Amino acid sequence: MSEISYDDLAWPVRDEVVAAQRRQWTRLGQPGTWLTGAERVAIAAETRVVGDCRLCAARKEALSPRAVDGTHDSAGDLPVETVEQVHAIVSDPGRLSRGWFDDLMAAGLSVERYVETVGVIADVTAIDTFCRGLGRPPWPLPAASTGTPSRRRPPAERDLAWVPTLGPEHALGTEWEWLYDGRPQAANIYQAMSLVPEEVKGFFDLVVTQYLPAQAMRDFDTEYRAITHAQIELIAGRVSALNQCVY
Repeated sequence: MSEISYDDLAWPVRDEVVAAQRRQWTRLGQPGTWLTGAERVAIAAETRVVGDCRLCAARKEALSPRAVDGTHDSAGDLPVETVEQVHAIVSDPGRLSRGWFDDLMAAGLSVERYVETVGVIADVTAIDTFCRGLGRPPWPLPAASTGTPSRRRPPAERDLAWVPTLGPEHALGTEWEWLYDGRPQAANIYQAMSLVPEEVKGFFDLVVTQYLPAQAMRDFDTEYRAITHAQIELIAGRVSALNQCVY
């Protein structure tokens, strides 16, 4: 795999963005908390074939995605319930439902693997979209490393979402206290993948470099990027609307 680099482009890309993307690409091929390196790379590959899936296209046009049965056009390296998770999240995230999630759990997908899969999808989508915006093809996926997932589960139990989450107050005094830097509060979006803390750490490593660090978001007296706060939020709002993100 060639190392991520944008030196051949006409537009400069900040060094911190390149470094963050390289970190996540390296992590992608390594064993995670619940998934092996091979499984993580396979999920990344599956994320990339969703755009050509005929079932996903038919469901997107249907009044309800659950009204259309069929088989996904898949890369073929994952269990059927994981393929369904990846395709639904990538192709039609605005219409995911609790019933759909419960069906995946009933089919044998563990909630821990579900959350880590969300993390892989988010990282790959962020970096692939960055490449698309610059007019270059996505980076080749990394080779999978051998090794065993750590399978370390935090005491996540809060009923904040469909999946268990670890609140800042419950992270205090545990080995996962680093997740919130000892803060007593955190936004729901930061807590969303906290059942698998390493996925939170990885995704927000990209967020603070490709978007803004938390402390900079409300510092309206300082412009940290080449475009202003208002321009950043105009783009973010438009992208959110197009993707039916109602957060």
